[in-house]
Amino acid sequence: ASAASELSSTPPAPYASRRQAEFHELLKTYADVTFPDRAPLGLTKSGAGDEMMDAYLLHAVAHVTRTRRRITKNNEALLRRAKAEEAARDAKKRAEREARSDREATATAAAAANADASASARTKSVAPKKNRVMVQDDVPRDQGFARATVLILVPMRNVAGKVVRRLLELCPAAHGRADAVSKLERLADDFGFDSDGEAAETEKRRKKNLWVPEDHSAMFSGNTDDHFRLGIKVTKASVRLYVDFFGSDILVASPLGLATKLKEGGPGAADFLASIELLVIDHADVIAMQNWQHLQTVLEALNKIPVKHADVDVMRVRESHLEGLALHHRQTVVLSSFASPEINALARNQCANVAGRARWRVLEYPGVLARAAADAGGARLRFDRVDDVKESGDSNADSKQKREKSETNSSVSRLDELRFKHFNRFTLPALRENPRPGSLVFVPSYFDFVRVRNLLTEHEVSFAVASEYTPPRDAARARTLFADGRKKVLLVTERAHFYHRRKVRGVTEVYFYALPERAEFFAEFCEFAAKADARDASSSAGLSANLATVAFSKLDGLRLERVVGTARAKKMLAPDANSAFVFTA
Repeated sequence: ASAASELSSTPPAPYASRRQAEFHELLKTYADVTFPDRAPLGLTKSGAGDEMMDAYLLHAVAHVTRTRRRITKNNEALLRRAKAEEAARDAKKRAEREARSDREATATAAAAANADASASARTKSVAPKKNRVMVQDDVPRDQGFARATVLILVPMRNVAGKVVRRLLELCPAAHGRADAVSKLERLADDFGFDSDGEAAETEKRRKKNLWVPEDHSAMFSGNTDDHFRLGIKVTKASVRLYVDFFGSDILVASPLGLATKLKEGGPGAADFLASIELLVIDHADVIAMQNWQHLQTVLEALNKIPVKHADVDVMRVRESHLEGLALHHRQTVVLSSFASPEINALARNQCANVAGRARWRVLEYPGVLARAAADAGGARLRFDRVDDVKESGDSNADSKQKREKSETNSSVSRLDELRFKHFNRFTLPALRENPRPGSLVFVPSYFDFVRVRNLLTEHEVSFAVASEYTPPRDAARARTLFADGRKKVLLVTERAHFYHRRKVRGVTEVYFYALPERAEFFAEFCEFAAKADARDASSSAGLSANLATVAFSKLDGLRLERVVGTARAKKMLAPDANSAFVFTA
């Protein structure tokens, strides 16, 4: 049994791991693939260490090479056939000229017979021309409306630089002549890694004694610009960078970079995206932190019939493209470090591949509850279910039936209202009537943040704000006022903490308006509140021992299992489960 398990864990010969082999084999089926188990961006290794990147880049290179080789062979076959047809036509004309010369030579022998013979000859020569039919159904349909067939979307330039450099390492055409790859200096300038700048930034943070996690530093190292696009042309013996999109085989871009080009280009701006056959969306969880709408804009522009048909041999365009069905022959690969409703909706609504759809599933999440509870030092972590609605005055059976019906028919907007009412009823009184120093309110969505901010302002609660739209200087001042006790409440959004991972001092209790997408954020804020000095101050004041209070609903199942674990999440989301759960170390 041990030998069998060791054999099963051994990766196949050309792969770095069995996980990479299974993922690459799944890609070769050309089905749509959703892979929510990718290593987070800050924890991925650059170069040859990123197994998932190597897998989809190998698939992309193989697809482009196979496509160009097929077109080249067909071009050669068509050229040979054209030459053969031209030679046949020349031979036929030569034979006709010789026959005509013979007929003219014999015309002087017998005038009457010659007239009959020439009439018969005219009939025979004209008849084939009248019955000739131009049939071109044997012309190969091997192309689309545009040359570009692969589109790779990544969130930032530093990631794009790693993708392009690794692509050049894996592409055979880039390892021929000395000048096989063009414009490498420009690539280094636009997508390179600024080691000197990063070293200076690290030294600056060390002198200021700033707490910044290693994964955050790795994620935002180098060029973090999110507005770029790059065209790559692959030929038999060279790779050309910075090629016009209509002449490119592979496009590497950010959603924002393509969205702005589509909006600024006017009619026909999306024509170069008409023949995309392989779409790779890498680090979709980071893209969701930027602006998911930009990705939606790009997806809606893919595989449309172009407005202009410049430099297109329509006789060789595939029938599926001509009929507007190219969407059903496009493979979409989405990679993320975790699953989310947005990614699942994208796979369900934007992927219509005739080859099917596959989803890599994580069977068991351990959760971060053990880490958070250990940091709490005996304090309680309370989870309240906001969609657990019970009507008073009904029997237990009727109440359960209404509850199940309510859960079935509930929508996102309804649960948002229930969550806001829950905050207004249970959290707001504690912040307004008995203000506790060090109360931090964590809100994942900016739209919910606006509602909570307006509610606290309306009830004259003393609070500070650190959102994604707050300038860094103002956010630092807000954290300082909160740590000094001059502001008793701090309102923080998930996107703000994602871009500016800073330690928040003076936290005594955390109110999670909703669970964060990233489970490590939950553990971090519990760790902030569990510091010895904060807990001692809280205990001496005789306050509640709740370290964190979380509001969750049945639509938060994906987030919940990453925080509490898959087994606990199933119990907490069961129809007959309690409405409140308390965890301690």
